[in-house]
Amino acid sequence: MRNLLKLVFFAAIGLISYNYYYGNEVEKARSEKVIDGVKDVFGAVKDLAVAEKEKFDAGKYDTALEKIGNVFKDVKERSADLSEDLKDRLANLEDEKETLKEKIAEKKEEGLWTEEEKEKTQQEFRDLIEKSEDLFKELKEGEE
Repeated sequence: MRNLLKLVFFAAIGLISYNYYYGNEVEKARSEKVIDGVKDVFGAVKDLAVAEKEKFDAGKYDTALEKIGNVFKDVKERSADLSEDLKDRLANLEDEKETLKEKIAEKKEEGLWTEEEKEKTQQEFRDLIEKSEDLFKELKEGEE
């Protein structure tokens, strides 16, 4: 199936190229329209990547990490009687938050990063939030 898709893709490129250079006026116009459409799509993808980079550079993730850090701080201040297990888990979550924050700062300095790295970082961020929610649920159940 994959080879068939590749074949169709390259056949379409070949047909468009042939029509662009050797076709009649109607075929040349259609080919040019397709090429312009492809340019527009790649331009839009580039604009999206630049916009995401600008958001990232502007601190899109920094504020969320700061909020998580503030919640951790509040929990520590309010709950002096936490069990050792909960204190250890909270400390581990704080370490994960700091590691993620350092990773994001490092990526900012390097410039653009791959989609795979972005997805991995976003997944780490979601995991941190999920672990935090689980810990806070346990804390709330312990208070009741």
